[in-house]
Amino acid sequence: MKVTASETQENTVHESAVTTALRVGYPGHLGGYSRECASKLYAGDACLSAYAGIDEVVRALAEGEVDAAVVPWSRGHQQPVRATHEALAAWPGIRVERRLFRAISLSLLGPPELTPSKVQRIVAREALFDECNAWLEQNLPYVERVDCLHMADALDMAESRNDTLAIAPPSLARRPGLVCLAPRIEDDPGRVSQFAVLKRDQSYVRGQGTAEEQHTIQNRCVSGDAERL
Repeated sequence: MKVTASETQENTVHESAVTTALRVGYPGHLGGYSRECASKLYAGDACLSAYAGIDEVVRALAEGEVDAAVVPWSRGHQQPVRATHEALAAWPGIRVERRLFRAISLSLLGPPELTPSKVQRIVAREALFDECNAWLEQNLPYVERVDCLHMADALDMAESRNDTLAIAPPSLARRPGLVCLAPRIEDDPGRVSQFAVLKRDQSYVRGQGTAEEQHTIQNRCVSGDAERL
């Protein structure tokens, strides 16, 4: 299930222009890290499709709705993204084609006229609050923290209100109505996350693999070197 009208429109434009392009899915709305990685990897040579979550995009790959998927693999100090690994276990016949390092930097984005005294809330995905907790406790300890499901939701709220900040990569400050008000607020400035490009394993036929064969496929998903994006 695709999750944004804007993304569906983008897909329609791409599909009408390049009907034979590679179909690439990713979890989350516009503005997330997975989409950013997919865009850099394929640089306009693919039709990008947003899905509601990791399981949804892996299912779409397994069923042939997309040709590849870009998903988060690990965060910080090699902390596995549980949803990705659970999805691979649930949908055998998927292989990891490559893994990519991506340096993570976080900033506070908001309206240019917003001052610290006027900030009423900070909106972000729960995991991002954890990654910036020390900075927030020191600089904005009494400001309400509001969890959201997708980074794009946080950006929408910050853009539409004059008292709200969003935690996001500084590159997203190019959105109209948003500027970077506080850069590099992450507690671990050297943090690097990994993303994986998934493809279907053409040698695997769903429903006919033995338990041993499925175990072998899953082992492939944790091997191999990652490259820097």
